[in-house]
Amino acid sequence: MATAFRATASGYRADLQKHERRLLSTLCADVAEILERRAQEIASQAEEGSRADAQPQTGEDHEADSLFAHFSAELAGLDSQAPLPPPADPVAQRLLPAASEDPDDAEQLRRLTESSLRESHLADLRTARMLLESAPLSVPEAASASFGRALNAVRLTLATRLGIETEDDAAQVHRRGAGQQPEDAQQFMAEVYTFITWWQESLFEAMLEHLPESTDDEEGADQ
Repeated sequence: MATAFRATASGYRADLQKHERRLLSTLCADVAEILERRAQEIASQAEEGSRADAQPQTGEDHEADSLFAHFSAELAGLDSQAPLPPPADPVAQRLLPAASEDPDDAEQLRRLTESSLRESHLADLRTARMLLESAPLSVPEAASASFGRALNAVRLTLATRLGIETEDDAAQVHRRGAGQQPEDAQQFMAEVYTFITWWQESLFEAMLEHLPESTDDEEGADQ
C-alpha cells in the first residue's frame, strides 16, 4: 500500500507497490502521448502549409523535409502569420491553456509560449517515469518540483476526464473515489484521482519541511 512522502536528508521517499508504480508510470505515458499528439498536429499543419506554397519536389527533397518535421512544429508556433488554434483535445486544452481571454492575444501568446510549455510538461513526465522505476520511490531534492508538476499534469488529466470544473465537483469525485471496490471505469478514475491528490499534497507537505526557517535577524533585516 502506498505511503505518504517523507523528507529525507537527500530528498523525499515514499513506498509504492509494484502495480501502483506501474499504474502511475502508465498514466504519465498517456499524458505525454496527448502532448506529443498535439505537437504532431502542429507539425502536420505546418507541413501542409509549406506544401501548398512549395514547388514540386523530388523524393529526396520530400525525405529531407520529413527530417525537419519537429522544426516545422516549432516554427509554426513562432510564425506571426500562421494561426495556431487551441488544441481540440480537452486535456491538451487544460494542460496548454490560453494565456489571455482576448482571442487575438491568446493566439499570439500561444504561438510564443505553447511549445516551451509543452516541452516542459514532457520533461517532467519523463523524469517522473524514470523515478517511478525505483523501489522504494526516492525523489531527489533537485527533481522534487519536476515530479510534483508531473503528478499535477496527471491529476488535471483525470479531472478533465471526470468533468471536474468546481470544488463541489471535486468533492463529489473524492466521495466517490473513497468508496469500496470500483464498479466501473469512472469510479476507478475517481479512486485514482483521489489517491494522486492526496499523494501530491503529501509531497508538497514534505517539501515544506525542507524550507529554511527565517531567523529573527533575517526578519529584522527585511523590515
